[in-house]
Amino acid sequence: MKIKSVFLMAFSFAIAVMIASCSRKKTESPAHHDKENITATDTPTSIATEIKVFENVDASVKAQISNLFANYFALNNSFIEDNNDAAKAQAKTFLDTFEKFDMSKLVGDQMNFYHVQLAKITTSLKSISESVDIEESRTQLSIVSEGMYALVKAYHSNEAELYYQFCPMAMNHEGAYWISETKQILNPYMGQRMLTCGVTKEKL
Repeated sequence: MKIKSVFLMAFSFAIAVMIASCSRKKTESPAHHDKENITATDTPTSIATEIKVFENVDASVKAQISNLFANYFALNNSFIEDNNDAAKAQAKTFLDTFEKFDMSKLVGDQMNFYHVQLAKITTSLKSISESVDIEESRTQLSIVSEGMYALVKAYHSNEAELYYQFCPMAMNHEGAYWISETKQILNPYMGQRMLTCGVTKEKL
């Protein structure tokens, strides 16, 4: 009887563990599913809510930030073409442009916010300029893209429409954003492997 009782207790415990495990998988599964099926109506609120939007931004500041995007798009194109050597060269040029940025017209919080983004972007650009691994460089591109998004949102510097785009497959399925000057999806994270993977999340 004792053996039978012990057996029943062990059996009951095993069943309870199986049920708990199954329940845990069910609760985890939807989150994974949602991440893989992001729609174009979702917005990057986690980034946008951290960005200040400044009024009375000097015209010269707007013009300089707008000019930075020529370098950003050239860098993006290097990754679209899977060309790490070109990406390294473009990152160096981009750094030179930042060094020439005239900050004299930035006032108060405008200056502080710019310095935060400047540190983030230039650190990643330096990493790209020295990297021999294009996938590592693409990881740094995601940081550059976040910083550039913050600049254009905060100083509302663009005259033409820009498109904030997202690929859920990038960064080992963590997902990553980039900015494009066209609606067409040209994915700098996946390059020629999956060039059109992604959606437009926001018009800037």
